[in-house]
Amino acid sequence: MVRIDWKHVWKISKQIFGMIGRSMVAAWRISKQVVVKITQSAKYSWGRIVAFFMDRAIQPLLAENIRFSYDGQQVLKDLNLSVEKSQIVAVVGRSGSGKSTFLKLISGVLTSSHEGEISILGQHKELAKEDIGYVPQDIAVVPDLTIEENIKFFGSLNGLTKADSIKAGKKLMETLQLDVPLEKYPGEMSGGQKVRLNIILSMLHDPEVLILDEPFVGLDYHNRKLLWHFLEHQRNRRKTVILTTHMLTETENHADRLVLLHKGKIFAKGNVSDIRRKLKTRYVVEIRFHQLTKKSLDLIQEYCTGHDISIMDSFNNYMMFSIMNEGQHNYLIRFFEKIKAEFTEESFREPNLDELFLRVRLV
Repeated sequence: MVRIDWKHVWKISKQIFGMIGRSMVAAWRISKQVVVKITQSAKYSWGRIVAFFMDRAIQPLLAENIRFSYDGQQVLKDLNLSVEKSQIVAVVGRSGSGKSTFLKLISGVLTSSHEGEISILGQHKELAKEDIGYVPQDIAVVPDLTIEENIKFFGSLNGLTKADSIKAGKKLMETLQLDVPLEKYPGEMSGGQKVRLNIILSMLHDPEVLILDEPFVGLDYHNRKLLWHFLEHQRNRRKTVILTTHMLTETENHADRLVLLHKGKIFAKGNVSDIRRKLKTRYVVEIRFHQLTKKSLDLIQEYCTGHDISIMDSFNNYMMFSIMNEGQHNYLIRFFEKIKAEFTEESFREPNLDELFLRVRLV
């Protein structure tokens, strides 16, 4: 009886399917280039339509039913996300919600096994390395090498020649306004300069999908604005940017789409208005009581519980309330008057993204 070495069979099968996969990807890229060339020279509208739909057909990111556990604890739970081309997508959430883990998974940096499927530009993430530029939160430069040597080294990791690496590096340095001599060492640079160099080293191969984990940490306002302008420039070049950050108010102004993670799941996605609707928080009311007794506080808490109003923040005589409409606001004010709690209404307005996070923790 012949004994079959199943491990060997599986290894050979993986190699064969890997070759088939790479061949299919290569064939797709060649056919796409041919069609693009044809449509560029075509004078008919159908050519432009075909090119448009070919671009739309392959999403920069498609994550389906992602589950991931670490040390027996589930970090990501049934996560589904698709990202379109030419977008800045911000994955936001409280610390420990799974943001960095998700970015490491989709970029291929985290190689631990997970459930679900992740594809980049229509292919498995392992076959899409050349299309991904991953910028880690920690500065990942070689301190003992000069800027020029770092550029050559990281360029070689992505298959670039030394000349091409330097050419791409200089262009990115100009775009990111990193005006320092190539002979300098990373240790001689400021924090903001190191962050920009970190990004440059991840983009030398001009990837289609740029993934950044907390890129704004430690940056002053000027450097944050500079980085936002750079990311918007990449979007204008039809690149896709996926990032995590705690700079929520700035993110609200610059990102095309927000993905809010909560306890390892996607709680909401869209724009700020979508998240407000999901949280039933269209407005916030800030109240400063002149004197807030325990009896008044108990009555207010009881009223809010019975009228679908959340107390988002409370400190001494200050309270912030989450409400859905102007009617709730009017009844709340009348209730304060009814219990004879003297107060000053400091604001009644739409909440920003930072304030919505106060609401998320109550869910």
